[in-house]
Amino acid sequence: MPRKKVIDPEETKPPRKKAAAKKAKPPVEENEPVVTQAVLPMADTPDPTPTPPPQAVLPMADIPAPTPTPPSQAAPLENKPTPPQPAAPVLVSQIAAADHVPQTREQFDLNQIIATGVIHSVWGNSGDVFARVGLSTRNLLDEKDDTFTAYATLRFADGMVGGVPVTLQPGDILTIQGYLVHRNYTESLRKFLEDADAINFLDSVDPTDLPAWRTLALERRNGIVNVLAMTFRNPDGTALGHFGEPISNQEVSCSSVEGIVSRAWEYRSEQGVDLFVRLAVYDPHTPVDAKNKGNFGRPRRLAHYVTVRFPLGKTASGAPVHITQKTRIRVVGQLRDKAQVVTLREVLLKTGSRAVIEMMQRVSDAERMSEIKNQQESLHIRADAVVVYSASRRR
Repeated sequence: MPRKKVIDPEETKPPRKKAAAKKAKPPVEENEPVVTQAVLPMADTPDPTPTPPPQAVLPMADIPAPTPTPPSQAAPLENKPTPPQPAAPVLVSQIAAADHVPQTREQFDLNQIIATGVIHSVWGNSGDVFARVGLSTRNLLDEKDDTFTAYATLRFADGMVGGVPVTLQPGDILTIQGYLVHRNYTESLRKFLEDADAINFLDSVDPTDLPAWRTLALERRNGIVNVLAMTFRNPDGTALGHFGEPISNQEVSCSSVEGIVSRAWEYRSEQGVDLFVRLAVYDPHTPVDAKNKGNFGRPRRLAHYVTVRFPLGKTASGAPVHITQKTRIRVVGQLRDKAQVVTLREVLLKTGSRAVIEMMQRVSDAERMSEIKNQQESLHIRADAVVVYSASRRR
């Protein structure tokens, strides 16, 4: 039987074509990302790489599906330059969170009152407790002579000292430490007339103006000591109990303030001409002005105002004082009150109201408004020593 000729499969294939010349790739611009694409071989184009040995072919059902690579885990392309990333801006809040940003330290003026006296009266207003205390001008513990007594009003916020409720009654002897402020308040015309023993003045006003006269309020201003510490004492001076912060010196009554001169004026008395100055004091207890911003990262504060008196324009040592507006000074002295006699006409004109002036013209006995007088006291510091600070120099 004739033997069949075995035909080699390679002989049945058509002759191979010559590989076409590769096209030159365009030059890649600098910083332009290079994208590599997979090229599928054509059926009649031989693979230039050596043919790997044949491998077993699995059926389609047994071929596992390729797992897609998440975009965040995709491997970077080879030979792909990484463009430089711009630096993220650094915020001030990030700096403050990472490291504390130093702030300009807030400085305060001195405002300290230390005084010893006897309580004469006690009353309440708007949740606070007030006490009228008599201070001896001769450094006595319990002054009996009113001629040598200066009166001051003490304020106990919420009726407490150092967060502890206190017991107060007339006749108590105490030493207090606090800070001085001048507050503005209103007083009814009826109160003014009662103190002047002239309540029948309302009989001479125009009947149509009577309701307005009865509701008229007059502006007043007086000093108040806000108490931060207090020590009760026996008549012999021994301490009974203490409330609040420690008192720096309980043996000496002393008032120390510093601030900027906002106003200066002279007042003639029987002894001569006294110099008065009004200080704007920015102590630690001044309230923050929420409507306006401060400078250099510090809050803007509303000043406390304190009145200082220089008898005859001199200090206790006899040195004349030369003070001008906007001068910064430091004063050490004693609490004193200054009695001033004012007339009804003066306080009515001080209101600055045109309606009040028209009502004054309709009073039947207009001259009596100059005859009705009342005594008003003004708490101040009598200066014993003063330091006048030099003006700051610009650098």
